Amino acid sequence: MSDAILSGLMAHGSQLLLLLERNELSAAEAQMDHYLDAFDGVFREFPVESHLDMERQQALLQFQMIHERIASARSLAEDELRQFSKAGRATSLYKSNAG
Repeated sequence: MSDAILSGLMAHGSQLLLLLERNELSAAEAQMDHYLDAFDGVFREFPVESHLDMERQQALLQFQMIHERIASARSLAEDELRQFSKAGRATSLYKSNAG
């Protein structure tokens, strides 16, 4: 594996993390395709029994951070949707009782 492929993966991952931090989810979704292609390029041919070098360990740690950010963003979005749903039900109840 060339250093260019691994450095490309890390660059895509850094950009993706930045977009997730800024809550720019549409741009993050577009960046995700580039990141996953690069991730596949680094790990596709990697033998399961092999020892990970430091660079690949860093790439996996970055992947874990991205996964955690996405899980957190998903959880926040679900919470916001629940709150929105509750507000909608309260509005419906108010309208039905006021009229």
